[in-house]
Amino acid sequence: MEFIFEVEAQQNAYLDSISQDILKARGQFFTSSPVARFMATHAKASGQHLHILDPGAGAGILTVAVVEHLMDEIQTIHAVVYETDSGILSVLRENLTTLAERYGERFTFEIRTNDFILARPDFTGERFDLAILNPPYFKINIQNSPYSGRLADLFKGNPNIYAFFMAVAGECLKEAGIMIAITPRSFTNGLYFKGFRQWLLKSMSLEKVHIFQSRKDAFKEKAVLQENVICVFSRSSEQSPTIELSRSVGRTDLGEPEISPYPAGLILDKTTDNYFIRLPETDEDASILKQVESWPDTFNSLGYHIWTGPVVEHRTREFIDGCNLPNSVCLYRMHNIRFFDVEWTGQHKKDARFALTTGAHRHLSRNEVTVLLKRFSAKDQNRRLEAGVLIPDPSEGEFVGFENHLNCITRKHGSFNIDEAFGLAALLNSTLIDRYFRCVSGNTQVNATEIRLMRLPARETIQLIGKRIQHDFACVDETVETELLCETKSEKRKDPQRKARTSQISFEGIGFAETAI
Repeated sequence: MEFIFEVEAQQNAYLDSISQDILKARGQFFTSSPVARFMATHAKASGQHLHILDPGAGAGILTVAVVEHLMDEIQTIHAVVYETDSGILSVLRENLTTLAERYGERFTFEIRTNDFILARPDFTGERFDLAILNPPYFKINIQNSPYSGRLADLFKGNPNIYAFFMAVAGECLKEAGIMIAITPRSFTNGLYFKGFRQWLLKSMSLEKVHIFQSRKDAFKEKAVLQENVICVFSRSSEQSPTIELSRSVGRTDLGEPEISPYPAGLILDKTTDNYFIRLPETDEDASILKQVESWPDTFNSLGYHIWTGPVVEHRTREFIDGCNLPNSVCLYRMHNIRFFDVEWTGQHKKDARFALTTGAHRHLSRNEVTVLLKRFSAKDQNRRLEAGVLIPDPSEGEFVGFENHLNCITRKHGSFNIDEAFGLAALLNSTLIDRYFRCVSGNTQVNATEIRLMRLPARETIQLIGKRIQHDFACVDETVETELLCETKSEKRKDPQRKARTSQISFEGIGFAETAI
């Protein structure tokens, strides 16, 4: 049996001896041998002596993978590994000792049992050629966690602990040093990781990203349902012009990944201070991303306003009751939103009303034409976005309640006309925008920030889509396609030299036709 498989068997036996509750609290998920080997293939040696960092080493499988991958090419490797779990330390020491016995003085190691984040080895000036990591995943409690504010010198905020590991590891690299990390995809978008992304993309160059198209396969033994990615960064303030994206269904087909190079500007959105990282899962998705990013308008330019429903139910229990509550208004929840439709009948078991008593109005919204978008989708739901249009019932009065699992869209000044509201809902319900959104966001949560920053067609096109869609809600993709093609032809007539948005798109190094939309 190859040594890396022995290491995998040891760590799996250890995981089986620990309760799921303890593993969840630690955010501890060990790397499989196929994933470790794949990560190690991205490790490069610029000289004959390699200084590597493995924070959160576990049984040492990532260090083993790097050593077995590179040792035939270079003279020496010195590994510094961090691990605080006393239960796995003896296994880690045994495995690294086996490597040292196999390679003699060519491989040396140091095991550090202090906390990697609290130790901040970057403060001592220690620098590495390579950092390879599978960090723990858990949220930081800003009230009592020792990690809260620990990286305030690098960025604002306290995102998940895995981002702290990536930041400290990155700070420990030499110029042009490489960081290879397997983490959740969640850091690529959203306000929660905004400060981290700003530091990351100003301090590091994103070189490669590997996408697992299955949410279940990267850590299959413990049935982890998570969108994971493997990222390769180089320590540099200058971003490489091209980023390589590779994809596999899971870990069994890692040996033959689909690989595509894209311009960095398509993957990294630095047009705002959010610094989103977009990850198309196919070349067709990349084409859709390119198309949508070419649209002329935005939420702001069209005067749209999106916000989260203000009714937080666990804080407003005294206002909420059943359907017969007197002097009250409708409370709209996620179950009231269907494909293009918003329905409150009082017949559904989850239907409720919001009492118009003292203090209630600060939680309510105007009863006007509103596009309502669900904020959450099921983990394996085919469609990420689902929008409906609220047509106000005058008999309900001036106000309604929107629960905070909804995103609400209105006009900043004035009100939506019906055609425009249905046109916007049609775009959000279309396969085109759903696939675009999946490139931008790896979360099942639909955040207002991502929607607010989305580009949109011209208002006239949105209104035409809305006028047509009201005749047949089932034909959303065909309707959106037809009107966008008409918009393209109109733009070409205005400027014959302008390249059509839906024509052939060429990226440096590849060429492919855009989806017919």
